[in-house]
Amino acid sequence: MGRDGSATRERLVDAAERVFASLGIEDANLREINRAAGQSNNSALHYHFGSREALLQAVVRRHRDAIDSRRRVLVEELGGKEPSIEELLVVAVWPLGFQLDTESGRNYLRILVHMRRRSEMRSHHSLNPDSTDDLQWAYSQLQARLVHLPEALRDERLGVWIDMAVGAMASRAEDIQDGADHSLDNSEFMNNLIDMGVAALTAPSRLAAASGQAEGVR
Repeated sequence: MGRDGSATRERLVDAAERVFASLGIEDANLREINRAAGQSNNSALHYHFGSREALLQAVVRRHRDAIDSRRRVLVEELGGKEPSIEELLVVAVWPLGFQLDTESGRNYLRILVHMRRRSEMRSHHSLNPDSTDDLQWAYSQLQARLVHLPEALRDERLGVWIDMAVGAMASRAEDIQDGADHSLDNSEFMNNLIDMGVAALTAPSRLAAASGQAEGVR
């Protein structure tokens, strides 16, 4: 593909990122994305990407490498030791927190919320579309730390907290885009999010107590 073709693809991805973040994935009008990319030819998007889903994957790929690289560094810094729940939550979500620093990253966080709402994305194992080994490792380790809970309850708590974390980051991203003031900077916000996650995952459970499964939390 020539230079003009590559530039057109980038403009389409830029436009899709903004429109998907604002309107959602399914509700976004593909003609509007074409117009936002400065394309008078309504077939430009289909020529370069073929479908809405392929365009969405191009948006995701733009951010995924940096997120995965940061997560790999966090795992390596653990040095093979048995990690705490706090450290595992840092591995799982802190790399996403860096997306708050740029307009493009903030749009990506808002898109993630729409992706989480899709039925096939509800499992906590699909925090991103192509869940990496590092992310799967973090989740498996979290499962091992939550043995005081029945398996179904572990899955529920992890899923709910991931929804909460992604939703909170997306809401903050939207506030930043709108120029809202915050008492916490992005790092403080992420630290607080991790603290809330630890509290949520390790909270006592009446269901576990009723079933007689009340082992300690590590």
